[in-house]
Amino acid sequence: MGLSIKQSEFTTEEFDRFAAKVRTDLTALTRLLNRPGFGEGASSIGAEVEFYIVNPDLRVQPINTELAARVQDPQLTVELNRFNLEYNLSPQAFKGAPFARTEQELLGAMQRINQHAAPLNGELVPIGILPTLRQSDMGAKAMTDEPRYHALSNALIQQRGEPFSIHIGGNDVIDLEADDVTLEGATTSFQLHWRVPARRFADYFNAVQLVTPIALALASNSPSLFGHHLWDETRIALFKQSVDSRSPNHRTWKHPPRVYYGNGWARSAWELFAASASLYPPILPLMSEEDPMAVIDRGDVPELTELRLHHGTTWP
Repeated sequence: MGLSIKQSEFTTEEFDRFAAKVRTDLTALTRLLNRPGFGEGASSIGAEVEFYIVNPDLRVQPINTELAARVQDPQLTVELNRFNLEYNLSPQAFKGAPFARTEQELLGAMQRINQHAAPLNGELVPIGILPTLRQSDMGAKAMTDEPRYHALSNALIQQRGEPFSIHIGGNDVIDLEADDVTLEGATTSFQLHWRVPARRFADYFNAVQLVTPIALALASNSPSLFGHHLWDETRIALFKQSVDSRSPNHRTWKHPPRVYYGNGWARSAWELFAASASLYPPILPLMSEEDPMAVIDRGDVPELTELRLHHGTTWP
């Protein structure tokens, strides 16, 4: 979703052409995965961390575009809401102390960004859901004025056919509706990326799937939203429901949401991309000029731009 685009509305023909190109990319991916040596290399980790920006009263401070312009760091990007930023950390060799190196880079980046944020009465806070967040902070005024975010919101609402419905249980149940996807921006995260041997991808992926619920249960730390005491990890339910493009009128059709944990063990990387292509209609049909088959035929590696973009608009 870090893509820079210039339009936020698309035609039916554009969606159809994009879907066809995604299928072509899937065929190309099959050929790549069968190429000897493809995807081999030293293991490494990377990470991205999303921040809230707060003012001295610990309320959200909607200054992400102004702050990013001051910092001028290519690893820093604006996020969905005007009070969110994302920092993409450098890949680290998966040996020695990679997590310590990641931590040091992150602390240094936060210090630099906060130096620029201070004159704007802002400061970064890495936290799942800001406890002082108010419902009045959300809505159209909160969205970063970037075409990609308007396109995302418009497409998901159009597919759903009505406002998003948020219902989360707990000691103080919350029920509300939203006309856009800005509630998704309330769920910030720290995401690790792990490069593994391509031929053993499924083994690594399944192992991570197995331990993730345990790690999440131990680390749950977002128990509230707008003053309501809810799930210990409210981000999951909020993220899922705030971008759920399924039409409530199709109640007998058991289609998975775009925020989805999966179904059974993975057997290959290909099937994960194929599942997202077959289960979810496109929402950002931006086309490249690349012919992936021709690129493979000459021995190079294609970008697979459409497949990557589509997979970036689902959230497994």
